[in-house]
Amino acid sequence: MKKYQIIFHIDLNAFFASCEEAVNPALKALPVGIGKNSDRGILTTANYVARQFGVRSAMNVYEAKRLCPALQVVPPNFALYEEMSQKFFDYLRTLTDQVEPASIDEAYLDMTESLQGVHPVKVAENILKTLYRKHQLPASIGIAPNMFLAKMASDMKKPMGITVLRKRDVKDKMWPLPIEAMHGIGKKTVPNLKLLGIQTIQDLANFEDVERLRKFLGSQTDQYIGRARGDDMRKLDPSKAEEVHSIGNSRTFEGFLHTYDDMIQKLSILTDSVIERLLNHALACKTIMVQVRFSDFTQQSRHFSLPYHTNDAGDLHETVEFLFDELYRDQPVHLLGVSVSNLEQQAMLFKQLNLFETPMTEPEEDEVQTVLKQINAHYGQTVLRKGFDSH
Repeated sequence: MKKYQIIFHIDLNAFFASCEEAVNPALKALPVGIGKNSDRGILTTANYVARQFGVRSAMNVYEAKRLCPALQVVPPNFALYEEMSQKFFDYLRTLTDQVEPASIDEAYLDMTESLQGVHPVKVAENILKTLYRKHQLPASIGIAPNMFLAKMASDMKKPMGITVLRKRDVKDKMWPLPIEAMHGIGKKTVPNLKLLGIQTIQDLANFEDVERLRKFLGSQTDQYIGRARGDDMRKLDPSKAEEVHSIGNSRTFEGFLHTYDDMIQKLSILTDSVIERLLNHALACKTIMVQVRFSDFTQQSRHFSLPYHTNDAGDLHETVEFLFDELYRDQPVHLLGVSVSNLEQQAMLFKQLNLFETPMTEPEEDEVQTVLKQINAHYGQTVLRKGFDSH
């Protein structure tokens, strides 16, 4: 008799906000957003009380406070989040050694050999209870025969939910969902798919003009159609926990940096050098880290994981400045460093084309980047950078 995989996907709910509530329980009854408390600040997440008012992650603080005037904006505490994440993964590894981290707050577990005759839902219930009792971390769990379905299932009941998604459940539970709910379909791709008439996951699973679809999903078109049908051949890989691939650059300033503007300028140069190395190696990153050593030789770092891989200059410069603002204090700086990790080959990531773009536009874009690199190389520093349309 064939033995089917039993994959759990465990996703901590509103992780940053849950960490803050764990150390300050008074926040649990209040609407809470995590971010820099200024009108230009961006929320990294919001707790479920705030979400009832329409507040969500990636929303600017001004808009969030307009929707919810009582919103408590809490600055990020990355050291706390790293500590809580470590406790999360330490606990998961007491259940099985087949754990693949997906991010700081989610993981896949292959429980096929670890259930010891206990029903998967009973095991999942115990996991939820233990995480909340020991660490005050609410979570949702998806249970399925493959990684994709487990991920889709964990999103179906939040917070503190358990969903079983079998292959035979796909038509009833997953196909009616809007296409934007499908894991892996980016926000820029959704409008293009909808213009093709793909409104739901079922529409993608049954789309007949595959060659037309390939213009938007690229080399991974067949993979996404397969996943829409409930198929995913990936095998869970625990070794990903040990893989460390990063690109970084740092600089020591003997005379120290004394002004915020000087620090930002030097960080910008370091960021440009990291971007150039990413492009030269055809890589994209997901995690960005900034390191600062102050004049008293105390050293701090902060990192942030984007929800997508990128080597876009705008994304990286904006994230680096955000992280530095979290570290900044009115004190001279001795060292600055910028590094990126969680890398992927750019060729492995499909390009999400706008419906009105064609591949013919790509050489022109490459020529612009080449000219900018030649000019900057001539002057020995970044004097020009590609602009971004704010409209």
